[in-house]
Amino acid sequence: MQRGFVVFAAAVAFALRASAVLAQGEMGSIQGTVTDDGGKPLEGVLLKLHDPSKGRDFTAKTDKNGKYYKRGVMGATYDLVVELAGYKSITDRMRVAAGGEHRYDFRLAKGAPEGAKEFAQGYEASAKGDNAAAATFFEAALVKAPELPEIHVNLAIAYLRLGRKPEAVTQLQEAVKLAPDQPRILFQLGGAYVEMKDFDKAMGAFEQGLAKQPDLKKDELALEGTITLGAVYFAKGAIDKAIATFEMALAAKPGAPVPMLGLGKAYLSNGDSEKALQEFQQVVAIAPGTAEAKQAEAFIAGLKKPGSPEAGSQERSSA
Repeated sequence: MQRGFVVFAAAVAFALRASAVLAQGEMGSIQGTVTDDGGKPLEGVLLKLHDPSKGRDFTAKTDKNGKYYKRGVMGATYDLVVELAGYKSITDRMRVAAGGEHRYDFRLAKGAPEGAKEFAQGYEASAKGDNAAAATFFEAALVKAPELPEIHVNLAIAYLRLGRKPEAVTQLQEAVKLAPDQPRILFQLGGAYVEMKDFDKAMGAFEQGLAKQPDLKKDELALEGTITLGAVYFAKGAIDKAIATFEMALAAKPGAPVPMLGLGKAYLSNGDSEKALQEFQQVVAIAPGTAEAKQAEAFIAGLKKPGSPEAGSQERSSA
């Protein structure tokens, strides 16, 4: 009786081993590499396999070298998804043969960031002049991607156009935190401070921006920031700084009427009416019919009135 039991147990053990070997023969393995469009390995890519016929699921994930390996995958045809946040997912079919070793490499393309659809809608609304709709779309984009400075900047612009100046400043301040090395955001922040008549903060923002981007010939926004900074210096009574700043703008763009007009005003405020008159006359000659020319003409008329310092100088020279 004992011998019969042993024989039976041995038979069971053999059957279990045979079953295990048979099961191993029904399984395969998959391996490969996942890279981006430039061939850079991508870490953390998730590969999901689903067998629709039997409901089985397997997963694999890439390491820091973009490589993955998965063994013990039952032979079948699987629905495959390859995904990583920020990239376009791949959906495909993968055949795993029983006992086979398979290699599948994948390349993931960059996907549209979260909030891209709302951002595009906001940009379109802004281009049509519908600033209320633009603000709504940019706000929706911001909920999905609060880490993108571009959304904050465009939302700020919409707010400024709607007269919501404090909110615009808040958005630009956040954009500066997110992208501290982008001078254009500092220039936009300076402009928003000017809108709020906060000239001290405006000066700080413009000065920081120009410290990061001093090349006015290559950067139109830096040139505009310089001209506005000159006007802020003038408004604060820092006339020498205003003169130097307007001269810097004119060196980058000779004949520009706005800094030329500002320079004339600064010279006049500094008591140099002769230089002021020269600048005003150049504005009229270079940009006739413009708003700057009309202002310059008014200053010229005032300077040439009998009894004005410049008029007296002309009378003395003619005598």
